[in-house]
Amino acid sequence: MTKQILSFIAAAISPLGAADDWLEVERKNVRPLSTDRPDQTESAQTVPKGWFQVESNLVSFTRSRQAGERSDDTSFCDFIFKYGITHNTDLQVGWAPRILHRSQDAGSVLIGKTSGSGDLYFRTKTNLIGNDEGPYALALLPWFKAPTAKEGLGNQCWEYGLTINQELDIGGGWELGSSIFLAAAVTDHQTRYFEPAFTIAIGRDLTEKIGFYVETYQGYLNDERRYWQSSLDGGITYLVTPNLKFDAGINWYYNAQEAINPFVGVSFRF
Repeated sequence: MTKQILSFIAAAISPLGAADDWLEVERKNVRPLSTDRPDQTESAQTVPKGWFQVESNLVSFTRSRQAGERSDDTSFCDFIFKYGITHNTDLQVGWAPRILHRSQDAGSVLIGKTSGSGDLYFRTKTNLIGNDEGPYALALLPWFKAPTAKEGLGNQCWEYGLTINQELDIGGGWELGSSIFLAAAVTDHQTRYFEPAFTIAIGRDLTEKIGFYVETYQGYLNDERRYWQSSLDGGITYLVTPNLKFDAGINWYYNAQEAINPFVGVSFRF
């Protein structure tokens, strides 16, 4: 009798064991970790189905100068939280829980100080080609912003847009990436306008764990006038495990508004 009971239990749990083995195989064969950070160029790959992924600035500091005024903005642990809903599509939510803003006039006199959380961003990315293999990848990323930040940290307006992301393996370990940003943005004076921008980034892995990139950003922005904003960016990445990566970099904005933006971040999935 005991032998029959044990045989029944073994038969009952064996499908579960087979399912666990299948899941483990799927986890081992998952495509490499791909992130939208640390550069401004978005990735053309999505989060694998059933996986969660977090990409976060641990600390990001921006000092900008315009019309004789200086502004300092510090963000702590802003993040994008992603979930793979299909093999080629993921859902994303972005938020900055803590932002500190300070502004000074030309005489270094404090003229403004505020703190709080940022706006909420809702995004979805769909890969059209090259998600798993091939030298070229293309993805579309529509998004919208909910104005949850208070005055001084946001413009209290809904915004939306579409980002077109591309990646190309150009040989020799080098990869070329590009993003085209098409946004219906709003100025600080509550005027809606079309805001196009694009990035070009090139990078490669130096070792199995360490990589680097350089990048340029060009955006046709609007404040009291239309102007081109440019930046030159660079950074490094360190892959601790296949599912955990740290990064550090700096973005230097020039042309219209001068700004410097160093940051340190982390990405992981589970």
